[in-house]
Amino acid sequence: MTTKSAIALRREPGPLIRSLVALTLRIGLGLIFLTAGLGKFEARKAGKYPAMIVTQFADTPLRPDLVRLFADVLPYAEVALGTLLIAGLLTTLTATLTGFLLANLLFGHTIKNHSDMYPGMLTYLLVNAGILWLSPVTSNYLSADGFLFGWFWAPRSEGRYYAEEAAVPRGLKS
Repeated sequence: MTTKSAIALRREPGPLIRSLVALTLRIGLGLIFLTAGLGKFEARKAGKYPAMIVTQFADTPLRPDLVRLFADVLPYAEVALGTLLIAGLLTTLTATLTGFLLANLLFGHTIKNHSDMYPGMLTYLLVNAGILWLSPVTSNYLSADGFLFGWFWAPRSEGRYYAEEAAVPRGLKS
């Protein structure tokens, strides 16, 4: 009595595909942060920022001096993190700091009960998680990290086939 088994083959995406995905995610989130930070600098020139943030959080339990400090630092952090994400420089550290910043921004929206912002913020957090997951140099050839650490010139194979045990359909069992 012989039993038949089915084997499913799956191919892992190669380094070029992983690098293109990482590049796309980094540029997308980096541009969002860069434009948000530059917009805050423009509002500062017009005299509207950071007073607009401080007045928004006046009726919350947060201390006004800490809100003012966060609002003063925020444009610099957004421009710096956006630029580093686009360039792909120190990607793991940059994505970690971006995650902390996104968590703080989500906290602010939660304090203000801006529930319409939750889906967008969670999307940004998921994109950032993807960047962090793809941040090792072996998946990040198309970045300043990949160029500086020499990985850009030595890509690995385009993927491997792995055999996995698959469920055997009822008609194949003997």
